[in-house]
Amino acid sequence: MISDSVTTAVLQRSLDGTWQREKVIAANIANHETPGYKAIKVDFEAALDRAVRNLKREAAVSGGSYMRALDSVKKADITLHENRTYSERADASNVNLEEENIEMAKVQLQYSYLTRQITDTFSRLRYAVREGR
Repeated sequence: MISDSVTTAVLQRSLDGTWQREKVIAANIANHETPGYKAIKVDFEAALDRAVRNLKREAAVSGGSYMRALDSVKKADITLHENRTYSERADASNVNLEEENIEMAKVQLQYSYLTRQITDTFSRLRYAVREGR
């Protein structure tokens, strides 16, 4: 199937993780004045990297289960971690509004880039299927 390529699987999971990160940052920003609120962080890159490395190993081994390894890329963990670092604020909240706003801008750019990449990937496939017509 066309959508069962490594490129599309990585792009799709990266979009999922980036979207989740954007939601969490928005929640952090919304709660920056909530007493005792601890910022939440999202991690998916390490799990996605492990899944891709496993896919490469499976592809190299004859008889390896490529489709199962590809499925692990599609389902790479997206984890949320509460940031328990010390807060200098009197209300015990550790959200740094400036950092969160910078991260939000960064994540929005990443999401836009990933969306463009997946659109370009499917455009190239459409071009190839039509034989350049």
